[in-house]
Amino acid sequence: MDITFTHGMIVLEDGVLEDGAVLVKQGVITWIGPSGKLPESTEKTVDLGGFVLSPGFIDLHVHGGGGFDATCADPAGLKAICRAHEAGGTTSLCLALVSSPIETTKRALQAIAKTATEGSGGARVLGSYLEGPFLNQARAGAQDQDRLLYPDLDLLKSFAVAADGWLRVVSLAPELPGADALIKWLSKDMGLIASVAHTSATCEQTTEAIKLGCTLATHLFNGMIPFHHREPNAVGAILADDNIHAELIIDENHIHPTALRMAYKLLGTDRILLITDAMSPKGAGSKQGKLGETEVELGDDGVVRRKTDGRTAGTSLSMIDAVCNMMRFLDLPLHVVVRCASLNPAKLMGIDDRLGSIKVGKHADLLVLDKDDLRVLYAYVGGQRIYKTPY
Repeated sequence: MDITFTHGMIVLEDGVLEDGAVLVKQGVITWIGPSGKLPESTEKTVDLGGFVLSPGFIDLHVHGGGGFDATCADPAGLKAICRAHEAGGTTSLCLALVSSPIETTKRALQAIAKTATEGSGGARVLGSYLEGPFLNQARAGAQDQDRLLYPDLDLLKSFAVAADGWLRVVSLAPELPGADALIKWLSKDMGLIASVAHTSATCEQTTEAIKLGCTLATHLFNGMIPFHHREPNAVGAILADDNIHAELIIDENHIHPTALRMAYKLLGTDRILLITDAMSPKGAGSKQGKLGETEVELGDDGVVRRKTDGRTAGTSLSMIDAVCNMMRFLDLPLHVVVRCASLNPAKLMGIDDRLGSIKVGKHADLLVLDKDDLRVLYAYVGGQRIYKTPY
């Protein structure tokens, strides 16, 4: 798709270009500069009229949306999840699976691989994210404890076969027996992301896991023993180590603004990844839904909880909500926070040569945002419009 964007506030990696233009040819960005110096134009031109042009957001951790959970193993349902997140600025995502029966997980991995290969028709499916079953029962959160297992390398390898090259992230509790072998296989042999998650690990155990190859912390603070000055636990090890990134769910329920400020001061602008951890009620007509086999319900506060006991399960957050929340809580400029929602996850996944920022040679995965409230007006993938606001 050839398209030219003019007279916009262009969000670049290191700042914002005022009255800028972006030229796109065959879905790839070919020129960026002042509108007055545009070297050529295309048949289709979008005059942004001072609105914001941002890189599309990459949500590494999405469980569901549009009434579907990622374990559904239904390509139509997976496409519905993508549709539900496009209005919030998500142009690429990983579909996350909670601990489920082994065959259910394998079927879900196969369906995600099929959708990623064929395309969703909208947001890019980057692959699958296993949030379980190798988690600590004491920190299971809303996951079904009966489905949790000790780390098993043969089982993980069978999951990778089912994923057919589309497995991207595996969460695990590093203190569990056998976890070391999984971390080494994922990070050293396969080049995949091993993530610390749902853990009672000590500071020392977590530090060792990072040395072995864990490069990500799944929703930092949540599903972990809290930091203590005499026993820092996993949270302390993650915040103190320069070799690990951290997902953050930034709403008014999952993380206190003071904890967010602390995390930002220690992790900086390059190692925070904004995620939604969104679930099936997101963008659906009903507040009822599922997380794997578990019945969940969306509350008026935007939090998704397990119906049986009210335990927090996830969110109905959108990526643009997370961006706006981080800007508001930390008083940061737009381009700094957008980095946490686009370039940082792209770098972690090793796809920043083609995604994650507005740069010549990268895919034209772009958002047009209202300059006043940052509402998503349009979303593009490869220069093709996938979303237009109805308002």
